[in-house]
Amino acid sequence: MGASKRKQEKTQSATVHKKPKVSEPEIKKSKKSKKFVPPPVVESESDESEDDVEDVGNSDEEGEVEEEEEEEFGGIADGDEDEDEDEMEIDGKKPKDSENGTSRSSKSKESHAEQKRLVAERKLTKPHGEIITRSKRIWEQLRRTKLAAEERKKLIAELGQLIKGRVSDLVFKHDASRIVQSALKYGDKMTRANITTELKGSYVALAQSSYGKYLVVKILHYGTPENRKMVVQEFYGHVRKLIKHREAALVIEDAFREYATPEQKSALLREFYGVEFAIFKDARDKSSLKELLEKSPEKRTVIMKSLFDQIDGVIKKGATVFTILHKAMLEYMLNIRPGTTEATEFIELVKELVADIAFTKDGSQVVIKCMALGTAKDRKVMLKSLKPEAISLARSEYGYLVLLSIFETVDDTVLVAKSLLPEFQKRLQEIACDKYGRIPLLYPFSERHPRVVPRPALAILEEVEKLRESTSKKDPATRQSELRAHFSQPFLQCIAEHAEELIRDSFGCQFITEVLLGSTGDKSPALQTLASTAAGDPKTADDGDDNKEEAHVVNTAAVGRMYKTLVTGGHYSSKENKVIGRQFPPTTSPYIPPSPHGMCRLLA
Repeated sequence: MGASKRKQEKTQSATVHKKPKVSEPEIKKSKKSKKFVPPPVVESESDESEDDVEDVGNSDEEGEVEEEEEEEFGGIADGDEDEDEDEMEIDGKKPKDSENGTSRSSKSKESHAEQKRLVAERKLTKPHGEIITRSKRIWEQLRRTKLAAEERKKLIAELGQLIKGRVSDLVFKHDASRIVQSALKYGDKMTRANITTELKGSYVALAQSSYGKYLVVKILHYGTPENRKMVVQEFYGHVRKLIKHREAALVIEDAFREYATPEQKSALLREFYGVEFAIFKDARDKSSLKELLEKSPEKRTVIMKSLFDQIDGVIKKGATVFTILHKAMLEYMLNIRPGTTEATEFIELVKELVADIAFTKDGSQVVIKCMALGTAKDRKVMLKSLKPEAISLARSEYGYLVLLSIFETVDDTVLVAKSLLPEFQKRLQEIACDKYGRIPLLYPFSERHPRVVPRPALAILEEVEKLRESTSKKDPATRQSELRAHFSQPFLQCIAEHAEELIRDSFGCQFITEVLLGSTGDKSPALQTLASTAAGDPKTADDGDDNKEEAHVVNTAAVGRMYKTLVTGGHYSSKENKVIGRQFPPTTSPYIPPSPHGMCRLLA
């Protein structure tokens, strides 16, 4: 009990000693009055921060701080309001507490001003302190979108003189780096050339800097071809290291994708083939990997292993969307020997990542070749990975080719339909009217006809045929027939429900034509809906709600061609001078309106 009591007394004693002493004991204060203790001056670890400099010259922010302090220390507490009023009535004088609060507020202002003065002095004592401070003020004005052109020109000239000869000292600081970036963005050719020249020899280090990388990209963007050449050439010999660096990888990717010439791209890519190509580099050598292997067949094993290891290393860093990586992958796939460990190991490496690489020109070719050379199990894994991106792939300039390769290589058509068809149905009408999206939808119905499939895509599919000979067992005609059966009813239902919307688009008309001519099953609902859209006299105009004459729907080129093809029962072949692929009689079909105002009169 005694120990507990002593412990309690000790705690109370410690608490008492922590209370601040009153500096003016002769002045009587209310019970709820507070004493203000000015905060100590804290030295920031990063005195070069942009916010500190803005505080130095920002009187508005200082005023806000002062107002807050006046509210906190100069105001009247709610509990003392009546007591203060009594004092004023009795004495008829201003309360002493109010005078004391005003003095404390004045001291607070002085303390705050002193803090700002000390911060400003410390910044000025640092290297290039005055230059950075002045440059930041100019930079703040340059950022204004409504700044007059003449004023901007003067500020840029002043900024150029301030940083001239000191650029290399400023670019590695996050706030000063922004200043140089602004000089590049708004400066003239001379200013940009001076900055680029001053930084010569430091671009590799800048690319690896958290702040400097943005400056390198700005130089590539705003610089001349000579400036870009200078920057890219400094990366030679360092690509294998930089492409795996957290910051520099983005710079290498930007340089390769957006700014490098074909010769520079080839030089950057060759470093993937091994250290030898990074050290002993001939910028004039444009040889592809295939040509290098033909010249030095004894180096094939070493080069292919180095390329595979480099690809693996970049993938492990999470940079699977980089176009330089996709190009390296394609070079590897173009030179592997099918059926060997080169192919199996590579497919195993990328089969779960195909969704990240299927949207670029080179990446789509990699996925197509993996589909053609992979086993049924590999294709199933890749199809599962691509399923969530089915709509995006269909509408992509290169992604739709991946879908065509799936239709050509995967023998399990039920799996294909279950994976892709539900995704297509979410936005089927929109995909059907898309320039690229319509192609994979109509592929099972068109039998590779050039009116649907572009000729470059046909060339790729012919190559897929050769590669799949040892990996696909099902007959191609059977595979296409099964896909057509799976796709027919959902597509016919789409036509029945959205015929009026589809015929307003030329690609929509093509979708209707190909599906009705090539599909299987009951076409009655789709044909009935389509026939109803042709109601009215095609040779007269309909009066719209706005009293303006509008042409009949069949008078547009795409719709007229669609109806003509459907009525004749197939596409006309100029080569054979006849209609090919008649699916139903042109005049006996009960779904084509036989009235004088119908399609028969139009085509008579």
